[in-house]
Amino acid sequence: MNTPQKGLDITTAKSSRLDQVDFNNLVFGKYYADHMMICDYKDGAWQTPKIMPYGPMEIEPSSKVFHYGQAVFEGMKAFKDDEDKVWLFRPEENFERINISSKRMAIPEFPKDYFFNSLETLLDLDQEWVKKGEGNSLYIRPFAIGTEYGVSASPSNEYKFIIICCPAKAYYSTPVKVLISDHYSRSADGGVGFAKAAGNYGASFYPTNLAKEKGYQQVIWTDASTHEYLEEAGTMNVFFRIGDKLITA
Repeated sequence: MNTPQKGLDITTAKSSRLDQVDFNNLVFGKYYADHMMICDYKDGAWQTPKIMPYGPMEIEPSSKVFHYGQAVFEGMKAFKDDEDKVWLFRPEENFERINISSKRMAIPEFPKDYFFNSLETLLDLDQEWVKKGEGNSLYIRPFAIGTEYGVSASPSNEYKFIIICCPAKAYYSTPVKVLISDHYSRSADGGVGFAKAAGNYGASFYPTNLAKEKGYQQVIWTDASTHEYLEEAGTMNVFFRIGDKLITA
C-alpha cells in the first residue's frame, strides 16, 4: 500500500518478519523492524520523507560519507507499558542533539515536524516490535549521511536522513569492567567530541580493543590535555557517588 499521510509518502511491508525473531535471545542490532524512513536532501531542501519496508539501498561508492566522514547519528528507545501504550524517553533532546551534531559536521539541520511525524508513524506501524517487560525496548537509530558523489574535499550537497529500529534488551547482561584511559582520548578542545559523529566512534574502537585484550569491556575516557579529568564511558552514561552527591560529566 502506498499512501500519503502527515506529509509522508508511505509504503507498507507486505508481511511482517516478527516471526523470524527470538525475542528471548536477542543479539543487539541483528534484527530490524519492518519499516524505515528515508528523507533526501537535494536542491537545497529536504524532500518528502518516505516510510518504506526495511531493506538495502543503493549508494554511489564515491559518496562523500565514505571519504570525508560526513555522518551523525542518535540512539533512543521506545518502551511499552502494561496497557500496550508506547512511550519515548525525552525525544526532544535527541532531536535537538542530532541537529547540533549535524551543524558541526556541515550537514543541513532536519525539520522538527518531519522528524516527529516520521517517528510516530514508524512506531505506529511497528508497535508489535516493542515488547513489554523489564529490559525490553525498541532501539531507534536516526542518522544522516552525505550522499553526493565525488571525492573533492568539500561538504556534500546531497544527504539522506534515515531512521531504523531494532528490538533490544539490556546492552550488557553482566557487570561491566572498565579501564580508565591515560593515553588515548575521545575528544579534544575545539574538536567534534560534543557531536555524535560516526568518526568519533570509529576512532574509539582501537583503544577499546586494547582494553578488551586486558579483560575490560569498555573505556572511561579522560581529557586530552592531562588525562586527569574523567569525561565519559564508551557505550553508556557514567555517574560517580562522592559522599552524598551524585556527579556525571
